[in-house]
Amino acid sequence: MAAAVSATVLAGLPSAATADSSPNAAGVRPAATASPKAYADWLKAKAEAGDGDAAEYSKKYQALPAEKQKRYLEYINDRSYFDVFANTVEGKGAARTVMADGDVVVSSGGDSGSEAAKGPGESSPEAAGSRDMWASHWVKVKYFGLEATRVTVKTSYRVKGKNTTKVYPGAAWHKNYIPGTELTHTPVDEWISAEPADNAHSETVWTFEWWTGIEDTGRHRVWADYSGSKGGYLKT
Repeated sequence: MAAAVSATVLAGLPSAATADSSPNAAGVRPAATASPKAYADWLKAKAEAGDGDAAEYSKKYQALPAEKQKRYLEYINDRSYFDVFANTVEGKGAARTVMADGDVVVSSGGDSGSEAAKGPGESSPEAAGSRDMWASHWVKVKYFGLEATRVTVKTSYRVKGKNTTKVYPGAAWHKNYIPGTELTHTPVDEWISAEPADNAHSETVWTFEWWTGIEDTGRHRVWADYSGSKGGYLKT
């Protein structure tokens, strides 16, 4: 497996975006990161708004020693650490980058498996000898072991023997606990690559908006075949 970590990032280089298009148009550090209490209150508000994971995340954050809670807030506002969020991972496997003496870790990898049949019943000629599968690729960044941001793209497909016979609509999702930032993505595209690869592919383009007014995009792709996940990447 060839794996390379790029120093380019979703939130890396300035683009045509201006401060007026950012979540915090003034380019001022978000109030939610002014103190550990302010951040905990922000997480509480997210939980009350329906984020099912925010309450547990808040508990983990508040369980950190006071000094680490303060340093966490510095880390999430320091884009020099976020600049490795966009990884280029070719082939099957994972990549991991450790920074700040282990306080900050960016990692990426893939998962795959079988799933319930989406098409005609197993007794149909089309389904005979076929099985439905899925594969995903994810990239995440942790600060003091807390997963602040994660993006995932998934492909679902049907195989018969070693052949990919159908690709279903793909999916993409994220979680993000960095105040003043926003993640969105384009509709997911999917296709089957030509022989001999015969892989199912899904791809989306993420837009990451930083509170400083800088905006960047990253193409996120996953591909897989009858044996499961074959690779994926996130890169500008």
